[in-house]
Amino acid sequence: MLWFPRAGGHVRAFAYPSLDSALWTSAEKAPALERVLGFDDEAGSVTGVDQKGAVVRVDLRLGAVSRDAKPKLTRLASSDGSSVYGIAKDGSVVRLTPAGQWTFKAPEAPHDVIPEPDGSLLLVADRGDKTTVWQMHPPDRQLTDTAHLPVVGRALRTMVGDRVYFTVDSGLIGLRNRGLEPVPSVHLDHHVRALATTPSGDRIYVAEDSADAIVVIDRYTHKIDTRVPLGGQAIDLRMDPTGRYVLARPAAGDSAWVINVGTDRLVGAVSTEWRADLPAVAPNGWLALLSGHDVALVDGESLRVEKTVKDGAGDTWLFITWNGFRRPDRPSDQALTLADSSARDTSAGEPAHDTGNVFATAPDTTGATGARPATAPPPPGTAGDSVKGAAQGVGLGGFTVQFAALRSQTLADSLARTIAVDGAHPRVVEAPHNGDMIYRVVLGPYATKDDALRVAKASGASYWIYPGVP
Repeated sequence: MLWFPRAGGHVRAFAYPSLDSALWTSAEKAPALERVLGFDDEAGSVTGVDQKGAVVRVDLRLGAVSRDAKPKLTRLASSDGSSVYGIAKDGSVVRLTPAGQWTFKAPEAPHDVIPEPDGSLLLVADRGDKTTVWQMHPPDRQLTDTAHLPVVGRALRTMVGDRVYFTVDSGLIGLRNRGLEPVPSVHLDHHVRALATTPSGDRIYVAEDSADAIVVIDRYTHKIDTRVPLGGQAIDLRMDPTGRYVLARPAAGDSAWVINVGTDRLVGAVSTEWRADLPAVAPNGWLALLSGHDVALVDGESLRVEKTVKDGAGDTWLFITWNGFRRPDRPSDQALTLADSSARDTSAGEPAHDTGNVFATAPDTTGATGARPATAPPPPGTAGDSVKGAAQGVGLGGFTVQFAALRSQTLADSLARTIAVDGAHPRVVEAPHNGDMIYRVVLGPYATKDDALRVAKASGASYWIYPGVP
């Protein structure tokens, strides 16, 4: 877990849930951050925006901090924690990377940029009573696809990056990432106040105006699956990156409703203020809540306080899975090995919609570069294979490619049959969670991340990679 002093200062890393002593401290001071944009596990760097709107990068290997103050950009966004996109004053689109700057002038000045995990970029612009969405693949300057929509509001990208949804007066309309093909719209009775998607993108949680419940939409049927009564109106939603809980912010008061994703059940309400980093759900299922100057770590089911971090509110919090930290007394090429509990904590059970054990405030789709012992890949599975839990895997090493986490075994088997790499189909892994069964469509694990990435790209399907077995 990383702590960035909110007033600026040295960044510290802790082996969560042990928060008593830092295992790493940056060599340079970071400025006061407004928010974190993402974590790049390949480069070992965190990218954020400081309170003056400049892009800040913190190199976790060297402990160095850099700040890119120019150009002044709005709508800053990143899907990988490395490439940062924004809109300049003249309406041009700018990409900032550690290697340099790229600029593009669209036919119309966009009001939003949506970077996708596959490296593509969506530009959203309004003209009259229409919204135009363009797709391109930087650094190429060609617009590859175009879609025309009615005037839309906010946008929501599914974490696996295969769809993007927009709010309209009557509900939600969506586009597929590939080819910008439209998907069936979803009609809602009220205007949308906030929305969030599960990591696998199979369900969308919506908070509406004048509604005392959260609407849950099934992306496969494009219909409302259920409603979760809250007893009040919600104005913001925050999804657990591992898909166990949704946190809903009430229209009044400093608190949060906690919704169990696996059962669509309201667990209860907890006291907390809201800011860009907190409240959040920790890797072990605890909730990190603001309590005055302190941060309370609360069990997600019992809502019991498990630990209190004194003066923890004075830092910006970021959970990541990475073990490339180096202490000053170690050789520069020797990484610091973290305790296994800090790299993978399953005390809260398997998450309902798992993205692996990469955990960051911005979604990461490539997994972590953990230095775990690699293992050989198992024999290829078939679409009909059903492996009971992780016990039949090959240990905790290697990297797994996951294509989806679904509630329906029929849908999971069907998806697995559509994917083939080197003649092998993914297998379907059963993962029990709070009395429900989740079906994950996976390949691997593979001995190295490069092997997993090759297979993932060859599949032609949306994917994400994480260390270990499902």
